[in-house]
Amino acid sequence: MIFMTKFNNMDELTLERLEKDVREFDVFSSYVYKRTYNELLFFFQQVKVIEESHLILFAQIIYGSMPTMVNINLDNKDKLLTVLSKVQEGGELNFDEIKIVKEYINNSLVGTSKLLHFLNPKVYAIWDSRIHRYITGKSSSYGIGDIKTYIVYLEKIKYISSQDGYNKIHEKIAKHFDYDIQPSRVMEIIMFQTDKTSSVSRFLS
Repeated sequence: MIFMTKFNNMDELTLERLEKDVREFDVFSSYVYKRTYNELLFFFQQVKVIEESHLILFAQIIYGSMPTMVNINLDNKDKLLTVLSKVQEGGELNFDEIKIVKEYINNSLVGTSKLLHFLNPKVYAIWDSRIHRYITGKSSSYGIGDIKTYIVYLEKIKYISSQDGYNKIHEKIAKHFDYDIQPSRVMEIIMFQTDKTSSVSRFLS
């Protein structure tokens, strides 16, 4: 099958594993990002035309929830504005276009994924150390900045959301929100919280 080759570095991310993990903990017992997420999403969706001034605001907002200070690179701002407008319009970026965004925002794929997600949550998913660890099983963050891996991750999320049985997972998470959430968000919540719970268990053991 085509997906066996296409997703060979995403073997641990499956519908069956998500079904299992969503049953094993209370997703919202410590999930404090619920309100903040919606406010950020609302802000980004209000921007109809991306201009240069937004590039500063976007980077500062994204890194407001991260432990690293933001380093903004606007050397390629004209191409960057074109790429981000494409994201807004629902376009899927290729490797070189994602690289342009990555170089602008701390050369970080984590920061890039968050920006892309808030501009277009239907197409782009958040990618961070917990998601990376959930999928790879490795404590090291080596490879987390690999753009090709992120592109495969986006394709895998799209594939899982099209499978029979996904809707039950979606409903289990979505019912806790008073606004619509995308499959990328649902799967991120499950992976993030599963890794967080597992990390606490490992620390206490």
